[in-house]
Amino acid sequence: MTSQFKKQKGFSLIELMIAIAIIGVLGFVAYPQYQLFLQQGNRADALEQLTALELEMRQYYFENTTYKGLASGGGDTGTPSSTLLMELDDSITNLYTITISAADKHSFQLKAVPKNSQSSDICGTITIGLNGTLEYSPPGGGTAPGACKQ
Repeated sequence: MTSQFKKQKGFSLIELMIAIAIIGVLGFVAYPQYQLFLQQGNRADALEQLTALELEMRQYYFENTTYKGLASGGGDTGTPSSTLLMELDDSITNLYTITISAADKHSFQLKAVPKNSQSSDICGTITIGLNGTLEYSPPGGGTAPGACKQ
């Protein structure tokens, strides 16, 4: 007797649906971790930009004995002047608003406020001042998580 059934090759619909479901669950779990990883990298880049800007401001102080007038238009606060200080990196300014939030003759404070895809960063606003004092202000207030202090 010959068999009426031929051996079929390939996957059944149920096997294919199970594979798609497994991939979906893995993606659902992995994607938020990937987003956190990207935000952490962007935060590190913003901190690097603030540190470089801090060094530029110190150099300006060394030459002019003041931190005043370093914002655009000669102001004391606002966007850093690209003619007196370094040009800010576009990849950072797309994710953070970087400003001189306070400046006087002998001190200054720089801020990086997250925006766009970085706005949900758990560490929030980064503030750096004279002598490298660094603070994080999470959205909604409170204390910055330990992950911010790296």
